[in-house]
Amino acid sequence: MSIIVFYREVKGKKLKDYDPEIIAWEKENLGDIDRLLTYKFPKSGDNIKDKKFFAVKDYERALFYNKGELIGVLKGGVYELDKKAKVKGTEIVWIDTSFIDIPWGIPQSGGIPTKDGYIIGLHGDLKLRIIECKTLYNDVIAGKEDWRIQNLRKFIMGLLHTSLRDIIKTYNAKNILLEDRERVINLITAKVTEEFIRYGLELETLNIIGIKTPEGKEKLFELEREKINAAHEDSKSDMENLTKQKMDLQNRIQELKEKLKKQQDLLLNDKISKEEYEAKKKQINQFIEETNEELQKLAK
Repeated sequence: MSIIVFYREVKGKKLKDYDPEIIAWEKENLGDIDRLLTYKFPKSGDNIKDKKFFAVKDYERALFYNKGELIGVLKGGVYELDKKAKVKGTEIVWIDTSFIDIPWGIPQSGGIPTKDGYIIGLHGDLKLRIIECKTLYNDVIAGKEDWRIQNLRKFIMGLLHTSLRDIIKTYNAKNILLEDRERVINLITAKVTEEFIRYGLELETLNIIGIKTPEGKEKLFELEREKINAAHEDSKSDMENLTKQKMDLQNRIQELKEKLKKQQDLLLNDKISKEEYEAKKKQINQFIEETNEELQKLAK
């Protein structure tokens, strides 16, 4: 069974700004949110019989269809069309695979409930790119023409809302805002990354810039955190004082032991009498015993 060849890559062929024989995606100069992510040929009035080549830029991928069947996913290059491709039913779809920055937000009015019943809103930004063009085109774009960043943003907001809800419902509002904020953000990022991959999207970064809570609650949570921090500082100060007291007592015991050794040296060198040594020894041992009792009290 012979394989039908619809195109072949032409090495060394240079792409000019405009060539009537070459099909290429001439991008519009629009704002970011209105920028096109896809381009389809032919459109109304186009005649593929007049074309000899089609070009794919390095930051693009092209899906080549013949009568609804996907023939190939093409990387950057210039391709010559075979005469078998110059018929009705041939379609080429270009997809922009460069990085895309998308701001996102979920207002509190339509926000996400926490474990303890508070409704919170969130906003931030993210960066992603399309890595599996076939998956995104088949499962999400589904043949629609002129798919723009705003269409992608609308789609990913649904994924974001689901991922955020799954994570946030397991945490109390105070934990999200204070103690576990970084952990929650990391869990959300992991969840969103997993969801995006399913649709051919690769998440580069996800930032949560702000979290909105019911009026007055954030201030209340902040006051609670300040109390916790103050108590922690007091506890830390008490611990430092206790450690210093223990060290002072241990140093005191060491000094007394050194004094006792000096008395022993004096006795051995006939500098003091046996009676003087015994009296000093009894006194120093008494001090050591008292100091040890103080040290044991601090350890309790």
